[in-house]
Parts: sequence; C-alpha cells; structure tokens
Amino acid sequence: MNKKALKNEINKYLIPKTIMFEKGKGFISNAIIESQNIVWQEEGKRSQWSHIGFFGTDRKFYESTVKFSWRKLTYGIRVSKPKKILKEIIKNDEKVGFQFEFENISDEDWEAITTKGKELKKKKVTYGGLELVGTLITILRWKLTRNPDKRRRILREHNPFDKSKSMYCIAFVADCIEKANVNYVDVEHSVSTVDHGWFTKLKHENKKIEI
Repeated sequence: MNKKALKNEINKYLIPKTIMFEKGKGFISNAIIESQNIVWQEEGKRSQWSHIGFFGTDRKFYESTVKFSWRKLTYGIRVSKPKKILKEIIKNDEKVGFQFEFENISDEDWEAITTKGKELKKKKVTYGGLELVGTLITILRWKLTRNPDKRRRILREHNPFDKSKSMYCIAFVADCIEKANVNYVDVEHSVSTVDHGWFTKLKHENKKIEI
C-alpha cells in the first residue's frame, strides 16, 4: 500500500467513538510491549501495543503521553486534531489498531467520556512515569512468585506509585471509559494486568481493524 492509500485507509477510522492503539519502533515502545507479555504469555496471548487513546465526540484524539517538539514538551493529557495524529503515524511509520462501533455505549455516554477527558486535561494531569515504574515492579514481583494465590494477590494490589494527578495512557483511557459504566477488565485499571491489547477482554460486540 503506497503512502497516499495508507493515509486514506487510516483516516477513515479517526472518528468519534473510536479507541486507537499504537506501536512504535523505538526501544521504549518495545519495552512496554514485552513487559506486558510477561503476564499475557500464560494466557497464550501476546500484546502488540504500547500506547492507547480515544477519539471524543468533538472528533479530537485524547491521550496521556510524553511528546517532544521544538516548541514544547507535553507531559500529560494531550488533545489533538485527527490531521495531526495522521501525520505523526505516517511520519513515524507506526502500526495502529482501531476498535470502533461500540454498541453498548450511547452518544450521551460517549459525550460523558469526552467531558471526563477534558476535565482531566483542565486539572493538568501529568503522564504517570512513576506509575509506569510501579507497574513494571509489580510485573517483576509477579514473575518471581510461584504461588498461584500470591500471584493473584499481586495482580490485584494497588499501584504503589499511583497518583490522582498522574496517569499513563491506559489508566487515563480506563478512567474516562468508566464514565460510561462499561466494565472492560477484571481488575482495577491502575494495576499491572491492564494491557494495551485489552480489547481481547471486551464484554460486548465490537469491530476491530489493524493497519
């Protein structure tokens, strides 16, 4: 697929009520994916994503991220237009996945999800760098434990570095999605088992595509 065709294909899914997953080519992206797979491998699955965000009812993309540019540093909630997101995907040659057409989430609920994203940005929520470290520590403890009961307890423990004003990308999306009263995962969103491939655990009908 040439670049123009790829742009047209991706652009079709940069619309409201869509969750987008990303995989970059850098070391950090791969480290996040492999850390997740330490847990997922026992379920016979593999994660392939290192970042997640969603498109609000205003058509903009909401994410908690760290982004550098010559003009500024973003360390927290970023709200971007689809055109900007598309440009970044093509420029960085990222792999992306989309989950869309949520049948159990009404327009009103998705508006509430969008509003929650705006509120967290207004509160100047930062990216959860320390929370991410806490997640990696939890995964390491889980890996070194052999007792099944202890393993389950570890995965249900609260992240030791969790802060109300600090969220990495998956915690941010999960916090917003909760406004629609949709239960996506079996454990709290601040612990290590929440994965960027969480669409494999969705409890309602959905459509997915990977590009």
